[in-house]
Amino acid sequence: MKMTPIQQELQKMGSRISVILLVIGVLLLGFDLWVHRHGETDLEDLLFFPALYGFAAFVMIVIVGIGLRKIVMRGEDYYDD
Repeated sequence: MKMTPIQQELQKMGSRISVILLVIGVLLLGFDLWVHRHGETDLEDLLFFPALYGFAAFVMIVIVGIGLRKIVMRGEDYYDD
């Protein structure tokens, strides 16, 4: 399948944005080594704690979403007469 010029440009832009986000992520992890955080608990002072906590929250949201989909989802033929 041949891509249109617009699709090619969007693919290039998506690749650039991916690289930019990756660089920002690496820089933020690097700053975690350099900048001292003043956490309220000792757990918050652990290395890469915000990144790990955010990733764990993301995984929990996805798991809860999968469970909710099974509970709330209607059948395929729900709107058929």
